[in-house]
Amino acid sequence: MRALARLFALGILVGPTYAIAAPNLTGTLIQSINTDKAIYTQNDVALVDVTLKNATGSTFSGNLTATVTGRGVPIGVPVVASVTSLAAGASSDVILRIPVRQSATWQGYFVNIVAANTSGTQVDQQATSVDESPDWWTYPRQCWAVGAYTNWGGFVPPFFTNPAADVKNLNAYKCNNLQVYNVLYRWHLPFPGAETYVNGDGETISVSLLRQYVAAAKSLKMGTLMYMPIYSANKGIAPDFTIDGSGASLSWAAFTSACGATNSCKISDIWDDSFSNIAIMNGNNTDWQYYWAQQVSAWQKALGFDGLFGDTYGSISTPLWDISGNRIINDTMYSSFIKNVTSLTNMPMVLNPAGTYNEQDLVQSGREVYHFAERFNQSGDIANFGTFLTRAQQIWGWANRTPNNIGLDWDMGMNKTLMTNTSCTINGGTTACTFNTPGVLYQEAADLATGAHHAWIVDGQQNPGDGARFISNDDFPIGNMLAPKADMVQGEYDYQTFGVAYEKLLRLNISASTLAAPSITSGATGSTTAAAGSVWLFQNHRSGFDILHLLNYQQMSAASFSDVNDNAANAAAPTTTGALSMKMYYTTGATLGNLYTASPDVNHGLPVQLSYATGSDSAGSYVTFTLPSLKFWDMVWLENGVSASDYGTP
Repeated sequence: MRALARLFALGILVGPTYAIAAPNLTGTLIQSINTDKAIYTQNDVALVDVTLKNATGSTFSGNLTATVTGRGVPIGVPVVASVTSLAAGASSDVILRIPVRQSATWQGYFVNIVAANTSGTQVDQQATSVDESPDWWTYPRQCWAVGAYTNWGGFVPPFFTNPAADVKNLNAYKCNNLQVYNVLYRWHLPFPGAETYVNGDGETISVSLLRQYVAAAKSLKMGTLMYMPIYSANKGIAPDFTIDGSGASLSWAAFTSACGATNSCKISDIWDDSFSNIAIMNGNNTDWQYYWAQQVSAWQKALGFDGLFGDTYGSISTPLWDISGNRIINDTMYSSFIKNVTSLTNMPMVLNPAGTYNEQDLVQSGREVYHFAERFNQSGDIANFGTFLTRAQQIWGWANRTPNNIGLDWDMGMNKTLMTNTSCTINGGTTACTFNTPGVLYQEAADLATGAHHAWIVDGQQNPGDGARFISNDDFPIGNMLAPKADMVQGEYDYQTFGVAYEKLLRLNISASTLAAPSITSGATGSTTAAAGSVWLFQNHRSGFDILHLLNYQQMSAASFSDVNDNAANAAAPTTTGALSMKMYYTTGATLGNLYTASPDVNHGLPVQLSYATGSDSAGSYVTFTLPSLKFWDMVWLENGVSASDYGTP
């Protein structure tokens, strides 16, 4: 391995760059970083493209050095590229070749990138990460592709470059699968066979652009999932689904009365869930399931996407009846639907329960390729930041998969600032809507620390250098998705990088610790219950490691703590602490190794080894150590029986 690392320990300066690389980072020299793939397998070489733009004010000559670590352990030798006479204001790309040939799979690696001048003085530092995984679903990182329209029913938004460029930008934010959103011809008839078609909203969809999205994703080893609700049919756009030649039948619908008992059901009797153009079909009906599977199979054959994204509208509390006049019981609708459709299509599928409605039934079906849920900022779902952990532990407990438990991806939009200000505009203007960056990072920290990915990144830039747009609280129409501010671009990039670099400590086969509670003995107020006014401490265990998370809510108000979407758009940033004295109990029976910490808030996630002392009391064996600081989130991990773990490094 080390000989191979030396072979590839070379960087290549490829000269001036003419395209705008995105997302733009905030350093004085390293403008952006991207990789040539979303995931890698053993024996790959990751090509890391570092775009330099010299904002130092003088000519730069020196080296760009990349060092790789896995769970804090150095791997191989540094990869170095020379940069000669890059004039002030000039740009160039450097390709760093990082060998990927490790001893285990489903592992992330942190790549620290330092620019130093010829005197050895550091000028800039950024980071990226490499995901060594044989699939895109163990660590799902879904993003949205929405740019396959040539006309949006009244305006053509200037957000999109082309699918290849837009998907490449999503790759920089570490997306590894795309939901190709809402390109249906009709709700029940996704693909009419034409190269262009107009959907029910009057939007013109280009099949050529769809193919380009799929091809761009495949070139980066991303998965593609095509969006289609599981129980929707067109009734409000002529001709309706009963007479349009699609083969869909009135008898498959869900009715608001027992009209079927008297053979009197009409299309007007179908429940529409307040969507005037949509007829809700009976998701339990096997004929409807078979029809749905036929439609998506034909669609997949034409476009080559990888799998299915089945959407729902969440809780169904309205009494409904089938065509025979029987009450529809939906307790096992999701499991019935996904089992039959995946068996008929032989395609992977994600099904969004849109909240907690029948979520356990869905998870225990065993058929989700990963678990995606549209989570809601409300008492019945995500009541506060602590509920993220509750939901993750519930899903992992219900799934109980081996050898790898199920991957988690949460869809939650953030509120936009100035939402009540009439001068706040969505599609340009003097005061553009955006996001409150502290609110964003509070949610990102909670998502990642508790084992999930935040699915809210969307292709298409409103401003050059954004790299993407993001889902706000009003996510439709597509133009309502917003551009980030510069500090949010850097923060979001760092958090997504961190989530990949440390994915095996965050997301794979993690269980809640059964040890005595950790504590902060000085420097801050700690609590093992998530609450405003304190640092939330929770501890996990995985094979070979005891893992501690610290999430800083000391400056958060009680209202903000229960407002995870930052609906007030005023969550206050935490004050960075000084050194914290820590006490952490550890699992006995194995050999202790090194202790590390890392944070996306400090040096872009660079790991730091800490010294520690051991002790014991009536509650068990523990280590004490000093944590240098805490802003939003720190993670600490103690090697504990690492030689027998599946998390290996060479």
